[in-house]
Amino acid sequence: MLFSLRLKKCVNWRLIRAHACTLAVAVSFNSIWRVPRDGYRYGGLTYGLVFTLAMVFLALPVTLLQLSIGQLSQQDAVGVWRAVPFFKGVGYMRLLISFISSVYTVIYMALLVAYFLYTLSNSIPFLECTNIVISEDVEEISFNASTCLNNTFLAPVSEQPEYYTALSLVIIVLWIAFPFLLFNPVKMMRRTFYVLTPFVILLCIVIVSEIGDGGNLHYFQQPEYWSNFLDANIWYAAVMQALLSSQIAGGYLMSAGDGIYSNTNVQWSSIAIVGTNLVASWMGLLFWFAISNGYKDKSAVAVLLVIYQVADENELNKVWPLLMFATLFLSGIITMLTQLYPLFDRFRRIGGYKWRFVCVANSLLATVAALGTLVGGLPALELLEDVAVPLLISIATILEILAFMFIYGWKALVEDVEFLTGEKLVKYWVWGWCGAPGIIAPFLIWWMVAILVESNFTEPPWDASGVCSSVALAVVIILVFATITVARQVQYDFISKLKCSFKPSRHWGPRDPITHYYWLARREEVETGAGVRMRYHRRQLGQLSGGASFLTVADVSENRTKENINVNRRSNSDDWLYTVYRRKYLEEALKDFLEMSKQRSKSLDWAFPKIGKGDVGRKDLDSNIYFTPVQSLHSVRGKNNNVMYVKNLLK
Repeated sequence: MLFSLRLKKCVNWRLIRAHACTLAVAVSFNSIWRVPRDGYRYGGLTYGLVFTLAMVFLALPVTLLQLSIGQLSQQDAVGVWRAVPFFKGVGYMRLLISFISSVYTVIYMALLVAYFLYTLSNSIPFLECTNIVISEDVEEISFNASTCLNNTFLAPVSEQPEYYTALSLVIIVLWIAFPFLLFNPVKMMRRTFYVLTPFVILLCIVIVSEIGDGGNLHYFQQPEYWSNFLDANIWYAAVMQALLSSQIAGGYLMSAGDGIYSNTNVQWSSIAIVGTNLVASWMGLLFWFAISNGYKDKSAVAVLLVIYQVADENELNKVWPLLMFATLFLSGIITMLTQLYPLFDRFRRIGGYKWRFVCVANSLLATVAALGTLVGGLPALELLEDVAVPLLISIATILEILAFMFIYGWKALVEDVEFLTGEKLVKYWVWGWCGAPGIIAPFLIWWMVAILVESNFTEPPWDASGVCSSVALAVVIILVFATITVARQVQYDFISKLKCSFKPSRHWGPRDPITHYYWLARREEVETGAGVRMRYHRRQLGQLSGGASFLTVADVSENRTKENINVNRRSNSDDWLYTVYRRKYLEEALKDFLEMSKQRSKSLDWAFPKIGKGDVGRKDLDSNIYFTPVQSLHSVRGKNNNVMYVKNLLK
């Protein structure tokens, strides 16, 4: 018994469940699809080093920013902008990023299903991807993986409509399934993570131990890739991947701050999220370089083509490509849940009891968008994934940090984080917040200039047109929602409304009333500068115990000791004020009857002698017959016009 109590005390199951979700997010497509693909483009070691710098100096402080404001306000990616209502459009940009990401991710999952089924029924190479040459000897020549894909599943619809139809059916089935996986967003998502994560990790270990080759890792550190440090693309790609891997891009952390990480320390949770994703990304790089045999593809589906090419060249048993397709598919489910969670959380908050119908409507819209993107093939996928989404992420992140740091105020932000943790915030985090826009903006400009100079506006892959369209879309979203916000302000002129939209709304802050009270008290303490600032430690229970409730007072300086701090204990009754004023009101309202009352009951409400309509003023009444408290109050109605107070007392 004693051992079990100690175990429960040492093992925090809430913390374990939260970081089980952290581990699940780390094995999503970000680490085993996107990072290896960029490693093939820019060199494994070269890209890994740049990506590590971006994670440590950029993603880590921004992760704390999003997680802390989400945990404090208990809102989603849009609701947190009650802090600076003018920039509410940034929250909707986060949701748009999640939506677009889910559109191209579901296409990748459909391709995985198609490859799995074709490999299961036939073998690699596919029959459609081979030519039989008859000369002196019959020779079978197979297409490479990229040519095979462009001739089959991503072939033009007019040439191969059957493949488009097959992929469309898979996409429709997947979009029908995801609203059910998020029927109860937090609970069902967690359970799915708990089930899928061990399978993904176990399958990766089995695959690399059986078909991986350590000799292939010399492709991981080839000297010719060191010149990529002078290329704008590798730096910008690493910065964007850091924001994607840490789940900053789509607003997942803000919603998770209220659901998954609501009872955790935001500083340690941020370090755990970034550290776990960093390790998983390095493992993903090493995994794919170990099994690639030097084959590298630079397209959006590079990992998928590597599986096909390696299985063809090494004549692997088809069980191994099947296992790799299955691993990526399970990782894709995790990826889709993390991308859809901010959207479904927003629908749940604003959609009322019919919010699930809104989720179904979102799935229908996403299905149409995915089918339209599939028509464009690989150029359309790369346009969304490599141009539109990174540009929207950059603009949203820069505006978010600037708004919270310089409009909401970095001092207020520091106080909020200290309120959550009960500890003094290390300067590293503030420096990271201030430096993040200075890191993103130069690489963004460098990357945009390179695209606009080198690309063509009218020919595939339409990078220049995508840049201009994305910037225009971001500006429209910000201005539209800013205009709506300013118009809704309760002021008398435009200038007053505009000023008010840059100030926190009255709904900003913790939703819990007691926590909100202490949060406001701390704010007043800081603003007035009264005395030495006290630090509160957040707790979940004990607000009615008679001692400190959600927050406890720590030592504030060496000059103030525990002996000279006057602690005002809270009354054990939550109705103290109500009780006192109720007694005073009864004394005043019923003073005529108090003179005739001979006895007082033991209860808080007095009993009064029963008096008929014509008996008022009689002194020969039997004083041993009393009204009940309710009857007494009913008798006052005829003599007291303030009926509203009587009704309140009767409730």
